[in-house]
Amino acid sequence: MKFTASGQRISPHWQLKLWTIMKLSVWLMVIALPISAKTYSQQVTINKKNCRLEYVFECIKQQTGLSFIVDKALLDSALPVSLHATNASMASVLAKCLDFQHLDYRISNQVIVVSKADNSKASQPVAPPARQSFPVSGIITDDKGAALPGATVLLKANGFQQGSVADANGKFLLNNIPGGNYTLEISLMGYGKYSENLQVNADTRSLEIRLSPSNRTIDEIVVVAYGKQRKADLTGSVSTVSSRQLENRPLTNLTNALQGTMSGVTVVQNNGQPGKDAGSIKIRGIGTLNNSDPMIVVDGVISSMSDVNPNDVESVTVLKDAASAAIYGSRAANGVVLITTKKGKKGRLQIRYDAYLGKQKATRLPSFLPSWQQAAFYNEALKNEGAPPKWTDTDIQQFKDGSDPTGAHPNTDWLALLYRGSGLQHNHYLSLSGGDEKTQYLVSLGYLDQEGIIKGTNNKRFTTRVNISSHVTKKTTVFANIGYLYDPFKEPVSSYPGATSLSLITFVANQVSNVVPYKFPNGEYGYGPNGNPIASLELGSFNRTQRYTLTGNAGADIELAKGLHFKPNFGYRLNIDQGQKFVKDIQFYDPNSGVPTKYQGPNNLTNSDDASTYTNLQAILEYGIALDQHHFKLLGGGSQEYTRYRENSMYREKFLNNSISEINAGPSAGQTSKGFSNEVALRSFFGRFNYDYNEKYIFEASLRYDGSSRFAPSRQWGLFPSFSGGWNIARENFFAPIRDIIPELKLRGSWGQLGNQNVVGNYPAISTVSSSQDYSFNQVIAPGIAPVSGANPDISWEATTTTDFGLDASLLNHQLTFSGGYFIRKTTDILLALPIGAPYSLSAPYQNAGAVSNKGWEFSVGYNGELHDVHYSVNANATFINNRITSLKGSGPYINGGTFQQVGYPIYSFYGYVCEGIFQTQEEVNKHAKQTGGVTAPGDLMYKDLNQDGKIDGADRTYLGSNFPKATIGFNLALDWKGFDLSAFFQGALGVKNYVQSNMMGGVGANSGKPTTIFLDRWTPENHSTTFPRLWFSYKNNGPSNMPSSFWIRDASYLRLKNLQLGYNLPKTLVHRIGLENVKVYYSGQNLLTFTKFYKWVDPETAQAESGYNYPQVKINTVGVNVLF
Repeated sequence: MKFTASGQRISPHWQLKLWTIMKLSVWLMVIALPISAKTYSQQVTINKKNCRLEYVFECIKQQTGLSFIVDKALLDSALPVSLHATNASMASVLAKCLDFQHLDYRISNQVIVVSKADNSKASQPVAPPARQSFPVSGIITDDKGAALPGATVLLKANGFQQGSVADANGKFLLNNIPGGNYTLEISLMGYGKYSENLQVNADTRSLEIRLSPSNRTIDEIVVVAYGKQRKADLTGSVSTVSSRQLENRPLTNLTNALQGTMSGVTVVQNNGQPGKDAGSIKIRGIGTLNNSDPMIVVDGVISSMSDVNPNDVESVTVLKDAASAAIYGSRAANGVVLITTKKGKKGRLQIRYDAYLGKQKATRLPSFLPSWQQAAFYNEALKNEGAPPKWTDTDIQQFKDGSDPTGAHPNTDWLALLYRGSGLQHNHYLSLSGGDEKTQYLVSLGYLDQEGIIKGTNNKRFTTRVNISSHVTKKTTVFANIGYLYDPFKEPVSSYPGATSLSLITFVANQVSNVVPYKFPNGEYGYGPNGNPIASLELGSFNRTQRYTLTGNAGADIELAKGLHFKPNFGYRLNIDQGQKFVKDIQFYDPNSGVPTKYQGPNNLTNSDDASTYTNLQAILEYGIALDQHHFKLLGGGSQEYTRYRENSMYREKFLNNSISEINAGPSAGQTSKGFSNEVALRSFFGRFNYDYNEKYIFEASLRYDGSSRFAPSRQWGLFPSFSGGWNIARENFFAPIRDIIPELKLRGSWGQLGNQNVVGNYPAISTVSSSQDYSFNQVIAPGIAPVSGANPDISWEATTTTDFGLDASLLNHQLTFSGGYFIRKTTDILLALPIGAPYSLSAPYQNAGAVSNKGWEFSVGYNGELHDVHYSVNANATFINNRITSLKGSGPYINGGTFQQVGYPIYSFYGYVCEGIFQTQEEVNKHAKQTGGVTAPGDLMYKDLNQDGKIDGADRTYLGSNFPKATIGFNLALDWKGFDLSAFFQGALGVKNYVQSNMMGGVGANSGKPTTIFLDRWTPENHSTTFPRLWFSYKNNGPSNMPSSFWIRDASYLRLKNLQLGYNLPKTLVHRIGLENVKVYYSGQNLLTFTKFYKWVDPETAQAESGYNYPQVKINTVGVNVLF
């Protein structure tokens, strides 16, 4: 392995130079003797106390031009040295550094190879006995088949060593190797070390060596705010997901790729609809009662995760604590997600094509009973309330056997009719990358076509990206990153007046009874109270949007002086949405008489368009210097950001027929048009100071000063500081005896403060007016304007303060890694519109009033190993969070149906009645507190009289749990064996409560409501069940929606097999015959298995949203191929 003073591998320039020297080996042999003498006698000057060997090697490299090959384990165990050498020979300096540490060296092809000394031999390497020589050659690739230039190759046996470096195509050649048995070692920073026994003879063929990513984290480079850092130097809480962890998963968006992959990050996906399936991200809990979404930064530009093709992503870094995020200031209070896209690398042109074909299926759907049981249950419900039955025995028999020729007694499976979409999706990705010493580039094209499981739902995504960088001079690098997205989306909508959406179609399909016909024999649609959901699908009402997004940034890195860099940057994002929503009207008819009955309409058309433009002009000055063992880095900069948004829409109705969908074809009567625009600006100044002493003691401080146009002039500016420190204990001398066992051990801690301005609109400090106010002047109505909301010029930033402590370690030669931490995150001055009493008649202005606390632990652990030919890795993470509202400025609770917000409880907690069971006898009913809302009888739910006033009413409601998990977990197992690879990724949530509203639970009714299988174990006079109450129709106290109670809340903890992959890399001999570099075929499954105690027909992840309106979560089975040309 080749190292600089900082532990990095030698530059690509030297790699190319080494390869050139090797190709000229014949010429070198002619003049080897004089050059060798000159090499050993070169003079160097080094004056340093207690310095590491890496420093000595770097000094020699800079003064002689020679490079080093050395096992990093030898460097880790080497003792510091003190040198006072002025114009001394290189040989004497190396002897002084190496001899007492039992290390030896030899020089081969301008490379100094350092190894353990063999005390049983002479001081000079002993060559094997003279025998026939052979070449040893091969190609080195990563586990995806991509060439790995710069990899170090070392062949050794009995004191003999010869090294080389892989060229730009990953190929290497060692000439004149005497026949015999050797050990071949391959190493490259970022990859695990490769070693194998090799017999060199006339039959030795070209080798194909595949390196796997290293589990060694100390030298890993991590993207941070405005730059990069070695992981060993991090003092904040940062987690990273690499492209390797994302590849070959059927991901339609990047958000869901993060679910379960890192501690402290919670992703909840409650919708599987194409184009709307992105989950919500929460970092270390819910930090505010307002917008708690994290800040998203793509290649330095504030963006959306939906802008990026997952195949274009190199890494995703999440800044979780205030120390790592504070430099982003007023938008980083809820964490920061940094997305880095792939860039070109020096080397030959590489063409990559990835494709997969998949099929979707709902993870879980309600299991509704057939129509004859629905009819019988409805009769039973009517009987329980003293009403006569609706259905006769003959009716029920006709429902059962389908013998009614009129079609009036069907068994309509509405869900089977609804979920008739193909569910097919296919994805294609093509990239070209490469470059030379000066310019590197990457160009990519992506296409996704996703058909939903509901016919008419579709989303397509066309993406392209161009990333290029160029060293225009020795000290100036310029770059540009441009991404483009075209995202057409389509969904059917209902014709129900005032609720024209796909969600109403799914709601009605879950609600309408199976006793209602889909169609009668004459072709007329049947209908329930809310119409016919399949009629809306088949008539073709639609909502279409087309999104165009252009994101880019361009900048430079100019070295003004040694260690001083100036980095100007310009970022830009343009997003345009164009929408068209055409709702067709439906006329239902009596199937027998043909007389018009129910009408849903009128037909109508809405055209809309909106556009947002974001610009960011930024300049950074960065300076780094090393003074002895002290390393300093200073960063300072400023930015000016501007965002403008505009929206326009127009509406017309009562078109002549449903075939016309042009806005100018509709009558002008009843037409409306509207539009608005707004703009926001943010000016910022920021700085950061980094210091470390000999990589042992690390300190970082940052400061951000933001001025926002959202607030009044006197409250516009906010100051956001942070401090953090770390102690690399493993670097201490006293740790040397156990460094082989624990090579990495670091303690870290941080404190910081962040602001939040993205909470309550763009102008919360000023009052708003409306133009919809009419006035009377001399008994004549005149249009005018009037204020509608109050103003509060004193409001300012929400403030989030985070304290963080952590420990990072690796053991057993870096095979076992661990990271853990504890955090306290407090948000104060939360903006709330607190109620104001009479005579104030406007909407209440916002105030800095609320406070929220999140405390928790997060852990991640990984192990990488090898068993014979099987390489394996196991990684797991867990996060435990305790969320509480700590202040509402004396107000509250704020109740919203079955949830509430109150001091001392988690945000959005469940709120309702405590159920003590089911009344079994009338005596129990008589002795219990009076339950209002109907005549209570045996079989009804029994609610606890919390205030003991003898009646059950709203005063008896209380906290019933929270749907935010107390713990989230992720677990990944990966195996690799002779070209095959297998991985299984599990994700889950623990300690989470949830409930299902009545539409998904089921119900009984004449033509609305249908029972699920849970109704089979209902309470009856013959079956005194304790699992489900008696059937009801008009009685409301048993329903989960009318009387939210603990009876309906269940443990929704779950463990899900989120992804399963099985892949195979075709043999190189076969692939090379057809002119390709690598081919991999694979199977990938998403959301395959779910383990939970929750209701078996409801997905536990989407439980609270399962009121029947939501598109279900889906599982996806795919087959795919990766081709490298």
